Formats: sequence, structure tokens, C-alpha cells
Amino acid sequence: MKKNKVYLHSIATTVPETYYTQKFALKYMKKIVADTPYKKIFLNKVYKGTEIRKRHTIIDDYGKKPSEFTFYPKNKTLRPEPTTKQRNDLYAKEALRLGKQAVEKLFNANPGFDKNKITHILTVTCTGFDAPGLDYYIVKDFELNPKMNRYILGFMGCQAAINALKLAEDLCLSNPEARVLIVNVELCSVHLQQIWELDQVIANAIFADGISAALVSSVENDCDGNKFVLHDFTTNIVQGTEEDMAWNIGNTGFGMKLTVNVPRVVKANLASILGELLDKTNRTKDEIKIWAIHPGGKTILTKAEQALDLTSEDLDSSYHIMREYGNMSSATIMFVLEHILRDTTKKGFTFATSFGPGMTIEAALLEKI
Repeated sequence: MKKNKVYLHSIATTVPETYYTQKFALKYMKKIVADTPYKKIFLNKVYKGTEIRKRHTIIDDYGKKPSEFTFYPKNKTLRPEPTTKQRNDLYAKEALRLGKQAVEKLFNANPGFDKNKITHILTVTCTGFDAPGLDYYIVKDFELNPKMNRYILGFMGCQAAINALKLAEDLCLSNPEARVLIVNVELCSVHLQQIWELDQVIANAIFADGISAALVSSVENDCDGNKFVLHDFTTNIVQGTEEDMAWNIGNTGFGMKLTVNVPRVVKANLASILGELLDKTNRTKDEIKIWAIHPGGKTILTKAEQALDLTSEDLDSSYHIMREYGNMSSATIMFVLEHILRDTTKKGFTFATSFGPGMTIEAALLEKI
């Protein structure tokens, strides 16, 4: 039976005002974690290999004198490291400010949309928590319907934006009057760890802060402009990969586990994930005109190209977001999709995918119209 169409209408993105170039970040990290020539050489290789140009962060201490620090202890070592509570307090403050900024940007970009029709809000994050939180204050401060349904997709990692889109689709299919606001807030930089462990060295080199807001409904004319039709979704838990990617709460913030096996897992499973979606929708790979791969890192994009027989030009939006913003966890794929929406030269079927702890691979078949 043919299902009703559901649309991802509009995406707004925002980032903290402060950013640092990758060259600056490399120089800074050498001072605080690289106490041997070998470590300095290794950091050179890691940071240059990312091909990231800059990353945004809510922490502006790095460009100041220690006496001017507002987050870290007022010394050059940045120690003792801030506690999980101190980090989460900063997250809660900035998540509210930046999340509301993204929602306001979304509403301003769609003046014809009646925000009072929003029936659900989904907030997505894995980098901090607070209650009453962002979902509550968006409803309150934008004077939205206080009877609306609020949900949080928490601690799922980089994959969670696609989970949110799937949930939004389900809500709209079950209720044609539903309008779903999705807000992704990821402030990864608050969890920088000053330890010399390979997983954390890599995480420190690629993760950054980013925020997105999006509207989903089954009413095509809710918003003007380009949009995506949500055709179908699939997911795969890759057995035996629990130790390859993980996100754990510690005494000094959240710690990332990220092994060198992650790109290989992506390469080994991506073609079959695409095949599942194509079979479910009776489409062929040749019909896919746009590719939106989560830019979790340069090697992940390279392995995705190999798995799907693509070129770097096919992934130009993913590479652009990686270079200009780094890995912003769940918000990243929304940045990629927003970049695609703004590209007036592209239309057609779109394959979107992202990867999270487990490992879990989420994928969606969209259509830009």
C-alpha cells in the first residue's frame, strides 16, 4: 500500500561565534598533551590528516590569557580538568541560547508557516542534559502550544538525526495534522579530554559544536522552497562492534571510544544498507543523484566512496561540512542536508546515512524536490 508523503521542509543551522583553525588547535594541543617529540609528530599527522579547516566551540578560553579564562582554571595547563557538572552547566546554558537561535532562524526563514500548528518537538543531543531543558523553553519562549508533545532522543551519538527524522515521519503518518519541530544541539567541545589515548586524541582533533532546527510535516505547502520527501529508512546494528565506538560518562566529562576499525566497518556494511533501501523502495542505484554521508572523518568518507563506488565530487556537501565545521555529532548530517537544499543545481533521490555507537548505521532515502 502506498503511504502518504512526508516532507522535510526546511533546515536552519547555527554555530557558536568562536572558532579556531585546525592549525591553531594543533599548536594548542601540542602544549597541553604532547610532552615528547614522538607525540608532537603524531599530532601533526592526525590534525593535518583530518583536512578540517576550522571548528566552532562554545569555549573561548583558548585564545585568551589564563587570567581571562572563564571556563578552565586560570593557568596554562588547563588543570585540574573541569568536572562533569561544570561541563554540563556550560552545556545547559549554551544549548538553550544556541538552540533558540536556530529555531528563530528557522521561523524567520519561513514567515508563511504558522508555528502554532506545531504538534511535536523532538530535541536531539548526546553532549549534555538538563530539565526543564531546551524542549521546555522553546515551547515557553516562542509561545508555542503548551499542549504539544515533547520528546528527547538522547545519547545516541552521530546517528540520531536520522532516528529523529524517522520518528517524525511516523508521527506525521499517524496524524496528518502533525507538524514536527526537530532541534539538534551538540556541543562536543565541552568534553575535550586532556589525556594521551588514541581514541581521545582523534576525538579532540575532529569534534566540534553545531546546532540545527528543522520542520517535518505531511503538508507539502507548509513551507516554500526546496524540500525533501522522506521515502524510507533502514537501520543496522553491526554485530561485534560494541568496542569500536562508544560514548561514556566520566568524572571529567564524556569520553569517546573510537577505534581505527570504524572506517572499515562503514566500508563493509554501507553497500548492503543502500541495497536494503533500494529494494524496499523499488529503486536502483542509478536513480540516486545526491549523496549525503555523515562526515565523521576523512577516512570514513574515503571508505564510503570505495563501498559505494563514488568519487569525492559525489560527496562534495559532506566534504564541505567536514572542512568548515568538523564533526558535530548528530547535527552534522543536518548541516549536510541543509547545504544540499541550498544548492539549486541538485534535485532528485538522495541517500543519507550516519553512524553511531554500537556500531549502528542509520540510512534514509529522500528526494529533493
